[in-house]
Amino acid sequence: MRKIPYKTDQDNPQVQAYKEAVEKGKKNQHILLRGNEWVVTHAGSEKTDQFFSTQKDAADYAQSVAAAGTAVFIHNSVGRIQNRIDY
Repeated sequence: MRKIPYKTDQDNPQVQAYKEAVEKGKKNQHILLRGNEWVVTHAGSEKTDQFFSTQKDAADYAQSVAAAGTAVFIHNSVGRIQNRIDY
């Protein structure tokens, strides 16, 4: 498997699941901390969809717009994947 550009522990089961989702062509969303705001962005895109003051608000938004075949990856404040939700 190839390395992914986010800060991760490559042996983490959530990271392995992310790699598999990418290889299967799923349209993934990521929730990341940028400065003092949480953002929702699509994997491989430089564009940010939305900005939020809390991680929970960002996760709620990402889940509300997730389509079938989408995985939502929630990163912690240092950029590591802490949770994955599949749709």
